[in-house]
Amino acid sequence: MPLLSIIMATKNEDILYLEKCLESISLQSFQDYNFNIIIDSFDDSNFDYLQRICDQNDKIKLLNNSKNPGVASSRNFGIMNSSSKYISIIDSDDYYEKDKLAFQVEFLERHEEISLVGSNIFLVNDENKIIGERLYPEFDNKIKKEFLFKMPIANSSLVVRRQDLLDVGLFDENYNKAEDLELWLRFLSKEKKMHNIQKKLVYYRSPENENMKRGREHYRNYYTAIKKQGKNIWPLHLRIISLSMFYIIQLIPNYFLSFLLSTSIVHKIKNIRSFNGIE
Repeated sequence: MPLLSIIMATKNEDILYLEKCLESISLQSFQDYNFNIIIDSFDDSNFDYLQRICDQNDKIKLLNNSKNPGVASSRNFGIMNSSSKYISIIDSDDYYEKDKLAFQVEFLERHEEISLVGSNIFLVNDENKIIGERLYPEFDNKIKKEFLFKMPIANSSLVVRRQDLLDVGLFDENYNKAEDLELWLRFLSKEKKMHNIQKKLVYYRSPENENMKRGREHYRNYYTAIKKQGKNIWPLHLRIISLSMFYIIQLIPNYFLSFLLSTSIVHKIKNIRSFNGIE
């Protein structure tokens, strides 16, 4: 049995993004993994390509989740069809630094008290040019505090202990957006510890309009998740501040929300730094 399972839900992805993602996984210095790719229809635009890749590499398995489509359901389907000690999650438009999995598995092997490890990330454009970076807090106490106001872990950077996922429960399939946030809040409510390695190990596809990947539903679900799970994580006075903020944000029209998310003050709050070229 491999030590790690990589889970990727994909749907009609840009083929160039998908190829870059799969190439980065095949070139990992850590090779003790299997790779579950989940689609929700045989009509997926990349089905023939993915089937061909699977035929060429016995590490990769293509799974069809047609009975219950959706990213949360497909990730759960991939996880339940795995049996490895560790689970890594990736979005099909992102890609890895070559030593990503090696760093993170080695870290978890040495730190049994940590349930989940992420990393910092590069931001890339459609042409794979690095246009910025996002830095995340390193230690659990700071990560826990920042969940009140923003996502202090990057979903595509995560490696998590499979047993902890089973203990807490998988992705809530009622969430079409922010399903990852809701799950990680449950981790915190069960006192599962998190850590971010202070290396940039993932290349995250960053659209010009940051709200394209989110929208008001994301923030509405953020509000709902904090309201539901927050009482087990933070004192009342902190929850009230957070809930008030997200209640207001989820009412903002999308066109104004897109403008707001592009401002320098929001980038500073989210610890995003934009630059030209590679640093």
